Amino acid sequence: MYNVQWRSRWFLTFIVYCTLIIVHCTVTFAQHAKRELALSFAAAGQLPIGVTGDERSGFWREPLILNLRFQVATDYVTSASLFLERIDETRTRTDIWSDAPNASQPPPYNAAITEQLTMTLFGVEGARTLVRSGDFRLAVAVAAGYGLGSAKADVERLTTGEKKSFESCDIWHGVYLGLSLRGRYTIYQEDDYDIGLTLSARTWGFPTIGPFGDCISSYNGPDFRALYEIGYLAGISIGFF
Repeated sequence: MYNVQWRSRWFLTFIVYCTLIIVHCTVTFAQHAKRELALSFAAAGQLPIGVTGDERSGFWREPLILNLRFQVATDYVTSASLFLERIDETRTRTDIWSDAPNASQPPPYNAAITEQLTMTLFGVEGARTLVRSGDFRLAVAVAAGYGLGSAKADVERLTTGEKKSFESCDIWHGVYLGLSLRGRYTIYQEDDYDIGLTLSARTWGFPTIGPFGDCISSYNGPDFRALYEIGYLAGISIGFF
């Protein structure tokens, strides 16, 4: 049976904050370049606000996230982009481990477990400028995507030191949703392009995530099936006029 924990007040606070900015902002300026290429990252700094399933594995609190975004269309206030994102995290814990889940043999044992979960996402994003002041602009963005990934575990039996490795018996997949506030500050500009630094505060997650198959008697990755987070992305972008 899954244990469901929701830290809803953080999620609701973020949503209300975004809504108030949209409602009360009365001045919108054209801000998008004709095309924009952006590379962003996050190293740790993510806070789970809702998990469906077993939380003992602890994903995604300290992932390495790389996000590549390319703006494909704009009316200079709103824009549409395609993005590619990779999320990768390795976590270590001491726990009870079973080589064959849901089977009595071999019996479970105490182990040091190093578990890795990786997802690669492809999706679309829509963004709208809220405010521009000089070289700074602020936009709200909504994103949706789909991801594929894998899981693996390196296990060391505490009593004997015996080591084993396991890979998920099926491919992981998930539906991705995200909402963010993104600031951009221009640090260099020429007639046909500019360079800016970006910082996003976002809520993101997977309403559904997990392996394609059940693989009841084999390792198939951490035991959670939905996840929502609050986090950040920081990076650099090049706009082409």
